[in-house]
Amino acid sequence: MLPRGFFLVLGLLYLAALAVDRLAAYGRLPGAVGVLLLGLSLPTEWLHQYQPVGPLQLETLHRVSLALLIFYAGLKTNLRRIRGMTAPGLRLGSVGVLITIAITGVALLLLAPLMPGGLPPAAAGLAVCCLGPTDRGAIEDLLESLRHRISGRLCHLLQFEAALSTLTGLLCFSLVAGLLQGQAHSGPIALHGLLAARLPEQLGQVLLHLLAGLLAGGAVGVLAPRLMDVLVRSEQMLLLVAVAFAFVAFGLGQLLGGGGMVAVYVAGVLLSNGHFQMDRFEQHALGRVLYPLNTAAELTVLLMLGLLVEPAALIAMLPLGLLLAIVLPLARSLAVWVVLPATPGARYEWWLLTGCGLRAAVPLALAVSMTEELPHLRGITPALAESLGPQLMALIFVVVLVDLLLQPLVLRRFLPFSTEGSLP
Repeated sequence: MLPRGFFLVLGLLYLAALAVDRLAAYGRLPGAVGVLLLGLSLPTEWLHQYQPVGPLQLETLHRVSLALLIFYAGLKTNLRRIRGMTAPGLRLGSVGVLITIAITGVALLLLAPLMPGGLPPAAAGLAVCCLGPTDRGAIEDLLESLRHRISGRLCHLLQFEAALSTLTGLLCFSLVAGLLQGQAHSGPIALHGLLAARLPEQLGQVLLHLLAGLLAGGAVGVLAPRLMDVLVRSEQMLLLVAVAFAFVAFGLGQLLGGGGMVAVYVAGVLLSNGHFQMDRFEQHALGRVLYPLNTAAELTVLLMLGLLVEPAALIAMLPLGLLLAIVLPLARSLAVWVVLPATPGARYEWWLLTGCGLRAAVPLALAVSMTEELPHLRGITPALAESLGPQLMALIFVVVLVDLLLQPLVLRRFLPFSTEGSLP
């Protein structure tokens, strides 16, 4: 049975989250900052009294929220608006993310002595994968707060890159978790030998995820428009239809080979950009009606991690988190420079792309999955995983929070008042 007052507390919590989101907008900061701090400020007793769910329910909640966020990102990906900039977006959302993860991972290993009790390489590798994806909602808040003349095409490119970086981060997370998974915590084996033995198999799994996602998302994206005119009687029903399409795409992708997250994004892109005739609804109505649910999913993820972070672990991780939060935008800058070399005519756009690598809901959702994966990694015992989980979750919390606070201030200070020019 749910505790007395559960729904009262839940409703007040979401109202408070919306209020701090509005306050953050007044301060020209991403709303995720206020929501994270709200979750952190709540008494830890509430987590046990008013959240009567176990690890399985938490995992389900964050997977559903993440799937809805990615589906909405697909619906808002307008390929016609970024025509001519698709290739830079693909490079930035894939190769750029991998470069950022690699540089941040090396930095975390070098800074590992600052971690109380040390940091196993396997745990470090999985933790930096959580920091790869950028966040569409935080980027939108930042672009609105800058109040500069930013071209619409560049805004769409940043949103496209954020969605692709999420998929790249998810695939990278799965790859690293599979590579470093151990059969047992005893029996020494060299880490490089383990990687060499398992790399072909895990790369094959990643390829299977991609193919399954493309097939499932393509099938839903092609069939869904034809079902709309049959099933939907009014625009008010589109929200239910959108959620149903997202769940079908995710489930079919998982059934075909584990590509659920890829499938929901592909389905969203096809629904938003496909050439089909809708008798009663405009083509982008799905994105409009799904926006409130997308906001609820984002708030849920942010509040959930704010509640889960332990204050003692947060204080212990503060020095390492601050250093890593400085490394992360530097790694992003190097990645953007590698995949999109700055030209004299596009230097403003280049600086904007560099500074818009904000992290928020998706890295925090991956942090929850990370705590579940830690006991299964090579060289990490269940007892060690129990202490490492809260520390690494607090570390990611610090990095994300500082990232959200620091980068808008830097951009507002140094970004010129226009972004004229073109990217290569």
